[in-house]
Amino acid sequence: MAALKSEFKEFHKTIKLDQYSENKKLRDKRDLLIDELSDKLKDEKIPDTEKKLTFTKFDQGSYAINTGIKPKDDDYDIDVGVLFDLTNDEYDSSKLKQLVFDKLDEQHNRTVVFNRPCITVKYSDGYHVDLAIYSDNDNDYHIAWGKKNSKTNKCWYKSEPKELTSWVKDVSDVDAESSQFRRVVRYLKKWKLKHFSSSGNEAPPSIGLTIQARNAYHEQASYVNDNDLGALINVVKDIKSSFTSKFEFETLSFKKTVEVDLPVEPYKNVYYKMTLNQLDNYSNKVDDLLEALESARDEESIYEACKVLRQVFGDDFPLTEDTKRSAVKPAIVTGNNA
Repeated sequence: MAALKSEFKEFHKTIKLDQYSENKKLRDKRDLLIDELSDKLKDEKIPDTEKKLTFTKFDQGSYAINTGIKPKDDDYDIDVGVLFDLTNDEYDSSKLKQLVFDKLDEQHNRTVVFNRPCITVKYSDGYHVDLAIYSDNDNDYHIAWGKKNSKTNKCWYKSEPKELTSWVKDVSDVDAESSQFRRVVRYLKKWKLKHFSSSGNEAPPSIGLTIQARNAYHEQASYVNDNDLGALINVVKDIKSSFTSKFEFETLSFKKTVEVDLPVEPYKNVYYKMTLNQLDNYSNKVDDLLEALESARDEESIYEACKVLRQVFGDDFPLTEDTKRSAVKPAIVTGNNA
């Protein structure tokens, strides 16, 4: 049976965001934007008051929980929370979000996009920064939610981004367990990159994979000492077991579906954008993933096991040749030697 310890170690080193290069560049982009926004808002006041419009920033997403991987096509990103010191009644959510958009859209060396959950600033070198706009609302955080030209669903939406980060990071008090958890999340993200389209809602969002992996670690004790393949198999088994069957009247057939709720407010299902067919496809791919992982585990040949895992993760997974047997043949004992 193959544990492939050295292969997974090399694989993880290859796919992980480098703390001193990629992550540093992301931090630099973030800090420049935050400093620029602070400067451009220095004379702004909350409407109908003399109170200055001020904010602080905090990290969120994969950067905050340290589960980032090198992206496809060098599309690096970082998520930042921009927390304004105001209540929901003091500033309309869409107007404040528009103000941030306008201030950041004054420069022409980048593209600024008004998205439902955030303002995205894209750079020509492939990096982009997502800025989510929050109100402190007397320490009861709400996010400015909604599309730019939408006539409905533009509001302050209750959110607990810092609590979500803390919940994910609090997977274990044991460093070896929390470190393995982060590696397993990175493996799942790499699998997702290879097997799902990057456009539309076909792919399960990374936060969903992260929550499911965290649940598996915390509730199902998925940790396997010094064996990432074993831990990954445990997590994928738990993900597989979370699916249920739902009858679809249009096709008169059963489809697999799953709901994964945020563990903090607003407690919404993170897979809400995925259709029943997309969820069924996700389930089928999880089945294929588990079958491949168990096949690699049970393979006697390291080389053959690596070939299986390259089908799962792509060519970033190393291909290790089996240890060659000694070319020296044993002496043949005959009766004349007796």
